[in-house]
Amino acid sequence: MSQALELSLTCPQCGTEFSAEAHTIVDMGNEADSEALWQLQNGTLNKIECPNCQTSGIIPVPLLLNSPEKEMLVVFAPGATQMDEMQLSELISPVLQPYLSNLPEDQQAEYMFRPIITDDPTVLQRAALGEINSEDIMGDASEYEEDEDLEGDAADSEPELTAEEQQDLTARMNLLQQLFQAGDSLERISLMRSQSNLVDELYLEVIGLITEQAQNAQPELIPTLQKMMNEAEVFIASNKA
Repeated sequence: MSQALELSLTCPQCGTEFSAEAHTIVDMGNEADSEALWQLQNGTLNKIECPNCQTSGIIPVPLLLNSPEKEMLVVFAPGATQMDEMQLSELISPVLQPYLSNLPEDQQAEYMFRPIITDDPTVLQRAALGEINSEDIMGDASEYEEDEDLEGDAADSEPELTAEEQQDLTARMNLLQQLFQAGDSLERISLMRSQSNLVDELYLEVIGLITEQAQNAQPELIPTLQKMMNEAEVFIASNKA
């Protein structure tokens, strides 16, 4: 079930534009994911290097690892320790919820609905190697609870996204992925025109959130994200005129 995105990136050091593949799901129980799992185990999955100046780093996208043997679902979320519950939900839900929804019922397990969130890529790597279990990493990671019937302080926490809000968010994340894959500004503007109903304030919030995460985890994405933000702001302003 390994899932990968083809992204168009700009090197922050030399300005070279190039394409890179970013995985968002690795299932240790799926033999088809063996290649992606091997890359995660040796620390090369989602690592990129500029073909011109060799500047390297990790693409700051959420990465879900399912470990049936250890009965844990670990999600690498760049910048997670600086986010509140709502921000975490907005970041990982577009990856987590489709994954759970597409699993046959006989393959779903209770632990999958309590994923462990970490912003430390070495934790995900060690989990892929089978070196740690959920008890080992719970002290340094948060647990994202999918169950709506929470007790205790749940009533005082941020409200969960409704099905409609989740659908809206997922649609804009999908548009953002398409724009990342576009070759230039003209292609991105054409895509925005074809899906103009999705280019709104929520879309700007999504870009802003991804940009914040990239500040520390993958600064080479910043120029492309800022360019996309500017294009979207101009697009929205022109439609209002």
